[in-house]
Amino acid sequence: MLNGVHPQETEVVAKRRSFTAKYKRQIVREADACKEPSEVGALLRREGLYSSHLTTWRRELEGCWRK
Repeated sequence: MLNGVHPQETEVVAKRRSFTAKYKRQIVREADACKEPSEVGALLRREGLYSSHLTTWRRELEGCWRK
């Protein structure tokens, strides 16, 4: 016990992940190259991402391409 706190009781603080533009483009390209919906799901699971990431990144890229 140190200062009234047990070492096992340390607080874990979640950290929000950030992704580079290069990584986002790479994932969107890989997803667009998928032939089956299950392949997109496998990609997202492999990378630890959610479909909302892909949706947001596609919108971001679409906005960049329109400019």
